[in-house]
Amino acid sequence: MVEVVVIGNIAFDINTYKLDNNKTIINNGGAAYYSAIPASLYTKVGIVSRVGNDFDTKILTKNRNLDLLGLKILNNYKTTKFYHIYITKDGKERLFREDVVPQTITRKEDIPKKYLNAKYIHVAANFPSLQKQFLEYIRENSNSIISIDTHEAYINKESKLIKKNFDMADIAFIDEQYKFLYNCNAKVKIIKKGKDGCEYISKDKAFKIDTEKKVEYVKDKTGAGDVLAGVFLANLSLGFDDEYSLGEGVKLATKSIINYGVDHLIGE
Repeated sequence: MVEVVVIGNIAFDINTYKLDNNKTIINNGGAAYYSAIPASLYTKVGIVSRVGNDFDTKILTKNRNLDLLGLKILNNYKTTKFYHIYITKDGKERLFREDVVPQTITRKEDIPKKYLNAKYIHVAANFPSLQKQFLEYIRENSNSIISIDTHEAYINKESKLIKKNFDMADIAFIDEQYKFLYNCNAKVKIIKKGKDGCEYISKDKAFKIDTEKKVEYVKDKTGAGDVLAGVFLANLSLGFDDEYSLGEGVKLATKSIINYGVDHLIGE
């Protein structure tokens, strides 16, 4: 049975590192990919996404813990690309642009009916208008616990809609600088603090998870927050408590940034 469902983009991430002689690396990426791959190390995960015919799905199809009923491969189109230019070594300063292939935009109709029985459904960072559709559809058709995340690219222009979306979720993953989301209606808030770990806040309790070690050299922090989300939800689905589950998320998110992408977490 699928325990965790991740809805969002699978794409090519094209990352350039200014302080590393403008080195450019192409990874399998997208927020849904970054969450689902690590989560599948722990439990059965369903992916809802669309890719073009240029995406090598081998790493997905050979993973027994990934259910691909919600993955659509479009034979006549290419896969969406996300470009990041990293300005600083710690990865905090970056530029972003997207090359979205419209046909690969995930739709609520892509969600398989059986996925609505999952314990957790994660609405990964995406266009806020799409997230709203996913949230409303899931609320009307499922009793799953819903989590949500967003991306810096949408904050300035769509902050009001993002806040409304976060109000509809049960678990909110929030980058620490987006303080306007701290008072959203989500029952659980995970405040992501980068190298300083993260903080768990709910009505009943609050605690902090620190990273076990400081990473001397960050190769690629793209998707680290998505890794955290996927692993946290996967461990919750197995019955572990919040503190243990978040600790596992921080561990794997920290491990993810010492190499490019997330494929290295499971091996080729």
